[in-house]
Amino acid sequence: MESTKEEFVTTLILPDEYSHHLNEVSGLTTESIIFLKRKFFSRVGHELIKYSLNDCQSIIVHDERPLHRVVFGFLLVSLIAFIFYCIYLYWASLEPGTKIYIGLFGLALFAGFRWILGARRHRIIFLMKNGKKLIWKSSAGDFQVKEKNVGLVSKLAMSRNIYKSGKSI
Repeated sequence: MESTKEEFVTTLILPDEYSHHLNEVSGLTTESIIFLKRKFFSRVGHELIKYSLNDCQSIIVHDERPLHRVVFGFLLVSLIAFIFYCIYLYWASLEPGTKIYIGLFGLALFAGFRWILGARRHRIIFLMKNGKKLIWKSSAGDFQVKEKNVGLVSKLAMSRNIYKSGKSI
């Protein structure tokens, strides 16, 4: 029987991010999935558990947009548009010396459009043969930062014929 050496593939969660990503996949090797499990009543608060990659039935990769960020971005842009409309409508009735900080409105408008258009994240679902789902999702702003890591996971899944592309949400 040929024994293969376990090689590191990627880290999805860095150790300083562990407290924000409990109960998610934290890394991947050629032979195992490293899962960050929340551990109650311990000083550390978590533990790393290895699941065999041979027990993985499929790996599904999603490219999604978090709905709450898009909605809040749309509400912020709508609010700024409404304020600009009211300023345009009642410009003649403003008192002399009234200050309107247009830069703050511009920053809010920029932030709103960034939330609407830039809110993308990855979600990887590892379906195990026993029916258990191990999930990892990137933060909404880390789409481009984690692109390489997701590519490495996809490449490993394709080499083992367990890759399934999820539809973009």
